[in-house]
Amino acid sequence: MIRLDRITKTFQEGERTRVILDDVSHTFPAGRISALLGRSGTGKSTLLNLVAGLDTPDRGAICVGDVDLTALDERARTLFRREQVGFVFQFFNLIPTLSVLENVTLPLELQGVPLRHARARARDLLAQVGLAGREHAFPDTLSGGEQQRVAIARALVHEPRLVLADEPTGNLDLETGEQVLDMLEALVRERGVTMLMATHSRAAVRRADAVWRILHGKLVPEEETMTHE
Repeated sequence: MIRLDRITKTFQEGERTRVILDDVSHTFPAGRISALLGRSGTGKSTLLNLVAGLDTPDRGAICVGDVDLTALDERARTLFRREQVGFVFQFFNLIPTLSVLENVTLPLELQGVPLRHARARARDLLAQVGLAGREHAFPDTLSGGEQQRVAIARALVHEPRLVLADEPTGNLDLETGEQVLDMLEALVRERGVTMLMATHSRAAVRRADAVWRILHGKLVPEEETMTHE
């Protein structure tokens, strides 16, 4: 569960203060897929960064499960991300000098999991995303869809309670994007993980249990936005 309690976030643009989130309170249920739909610049990625503890709000509290991120210092937030959060990005963010297996194993190594166990878990997930036999390939030898499959395996290998996906199909063609969404949705639902996904894609939105827009700093259900715009 993700709970936002009166969150406000602003950015300074010269002499102007830009309000991104304005006194937002909301709960995203555990074990559900929630989508944030809308154009660039509306605050979708900002909200993901706040929920990940990569940024802090000006006011308000953010809780993931029983953890109040706004009460943690920077080191504690880093440890929280390492242990509890999986990330899937538009541009994959794989480490080019590491093999597929090494990229997926990395989150477990950072947690101190013995290498033999980490590699076994990584190989199992790579098989689940259709990349058995490609463990020793490097990212630049893979297609975009294959790289995103590696990113999904990396995001889930340490069994996080929360997956944050920022435009996960934004760099893929339509058919490949659908395949990646099929895989991501199946793995997330199989594990009972909470996923918050920022997207422009209607195909991605169809996978969500609930859809929201950030409109004038507020979180608005998608079905209500036509009366606000």
